Amino acid sequence: MYLVDKRVIRHMGSMPNTTNPLSKTQWAAIDKRVRKVDEDRWISSRYAPSAQRRALTALYALAYELARVRLAVSEETLGLIRFQWWREALTELEEGKPAREHDVCLALAEEVAAGRLKPGAMQRLVDGYEAAFVAQDRSQEPEAWLALIAASLLASHHDWAEEIRDVAPAYAALRRSETKAFGPHVKPVPKSIRPAVAHYRLRKHYSEKGEPDAVTKRLSILKAIRTGQV
Repeated sequence: MYLVDKRVIRHMGSMPNTTNPLSKTQWAAIDKRVRKVDEDRWISSRYAPSAQRRALTALYALAYELARVRLAVSEETLGLIRFQWWREALTELEEGKPAREHDVCLALAEEVAAGRLKPGAMQRLVDGYEAAFVAQDRSQEPEAWLALIAASLLASHHDWAEEIRDVAPAYAALRRSETKAFGPHVKPVPKSIRPAVAHYRLRKHYSEKGEPDAVTKRLSILKAIRTGQV
């Protein structure tokens, strides 16, 4: 059994709660957080219908919580505790139990209740980020699975799954400045799922000059939304 620093437990909000749904202010805070830490996906998600946009925001907020474990802890054991906390929190949502006292948990609970997010799919995100954390290898982070979940929020069926599996790791490596290779050229993205993957068009900018400025990002993503070319 792991011995856990009480400060970790307090920060993670270990006890279930029965609080009301998130307020507009709380949702806005999560949205602002995602915009700050994951601007590319955030811009793409603005083109989704409002309900799906909120679900994407909750999903990306979860991905951030999982991805930042590597920065938040100095010992592997503490990192594993955090991943297990999220694994158990998602299991509780799947079982219909009250969400834990954490704003992202509460956001996910609303989207699970609405049928837009599936706890089982998000469990695979936890597993993927945990594996990357243990291996100390960010190339193992589940970029493709994250995009596949996002796409499934927008369309139950599409013919772009293989393209996501090919492009997602290339985009992520470029964004982390691990390569200058553009990656695979792919067919246009189906219109229905463009808000989930339009930011892949930024590969061109990352491969040529590094991270683009905010205006360039918005214009490039807008073109991807209109044309499907990434």
